[in-house]
Amino acid sequence: MAPSSSFPAATAEADSPIVQVAFSSGASHFVASTATGFHVFSCDDDKVERVHYKSDAVASPGVVVTSTELLTRSRVAVVTRTTGAVKGAAEHHAIYFWDEESGEAKQIAIGSASTPDLGPVGGLRLLGDHVLVAGQQMAMLVINGDLKSRKLVQTGPNPLGLCALAVDQETRLVCALPRPEKGAVQVRRTGKPGSVDVHAHASSLSCIALSRDGRLLATAGSKGTLVRIFSTDDGAMVQELRRGIDRADIHCIAFSPDFRWLAVSSDKGTVHVFPVASIDKATSTMAGGDRDALLVAPSRAAASPPPPAASKQGSLLPSFLKGYLPSYFSSERSLAQVRLREGVEYAVEFWRHHPNIILIVGTDGSFYRCGFDPLNTGEMKQLEHKRFMKIKESEDNQRVQSET
Repeated sequence: MAPSSSFPAATAEADSPIVQVAFSSGASHFVASTATGFHVFSCDDDKVERVHYKSDAVASPGVVVTSTELLTRSRVAVVTRTTGAVKGAAEHHAIYFWDEESGEAKQIAIGSASTPDLGPVGGLRLLGDHVLVAGQQMAMLVINGDLKSRKLVQTGPNPLGLCALAVDQETRLVCALPRPEKGAVQVRRTGKPGSVDVHAHASSLSCIALSRDGRLLATAGSKGTLVRIFSTDDGAMVQELRRGIDRADIHCIAFSPDFRWLAVSSDKGTVHVFPVASIDKATSTMAGGDRDALLVAPSRAAASPPPPAASKQGSLLPSFLKGYLPSYFSSERSLAQVRLREGVEYAVEFWRHHPNIILIVGTDGSFYRCGFDPLNTGEMKQLEHKRFMKIKESEDNQRVQSET
């Protein structure tokens, strides 16, 4: 790959569209991937600037960047796909790891003897020196960067590359991955046999996320109307949140560092913030998955009062009725929302310098910093909006525009 550059730019330019955006651990930086490279931006202060990039990063013919994961400003993992020069030749996948500070560069060739049956990489997560790689039918956990210590987990079909990685209070790694059954998640801990299985949705999974301490799991199904939160200790449901009543693709779910809030973005161009209930409110989940349109007998937790922040936007129905009604009436609404461009994929994180400010970055090259009132429902206040990247138009598009 070509040499990197660290020269900042007011507004970066890319030769091809952004295919993926992601925040670093701690959300001090974010990365924007294009088919030919990646751009790292700082967003920790009240400004956004490019601090690192690799342009024409895959100079070899047929090599394309499919996704990028950022641990810190200088530690990046890039997933590539290579098609053979001959039509119909098999594709090859690889993961490149860069550490700009140490100058080290490593590569994992997917499909080699060290990664059998992993298949095309759909997603990955970085946590310190640990890497969780999601293939199409299987996932691989690499501990301390040592392939010899890798652990393979059967997931079943995982076209979206869903995976989540955290570390619990006992410093054990916590992994969340799809199960072969539709709408189900398996939660595994290093040093502990077996898994905690969660039957989260009747539809296929579209997004999963773990809290930073690995105690909570948030999931969304392909319908995109409900987001559910579960305890990873026993798979019990803690909370059910309603994004809306129309179908949507959920692109990102993020817990706040203190686990009090949950942010959700979708292809509808909306970002919602929900208050997270105490884990003590966990209730047993139903084996059938979605509770939509089912009548459920009330449990002790269902009749307990909601947390103060949630009470202002929750249902006005008496608590003793909530357990008997479909989840449309009993699920909780968001505290705050912001409406952006529809059809754009947005990544979202909470700003570490303020508990009630979220950061949003989109594949259209837009960055937002928005604040919400933790006590009152309503629209978020847009504190900052910046175009961090411009896409160079092709000569054909420029000619068409000049002729019209």
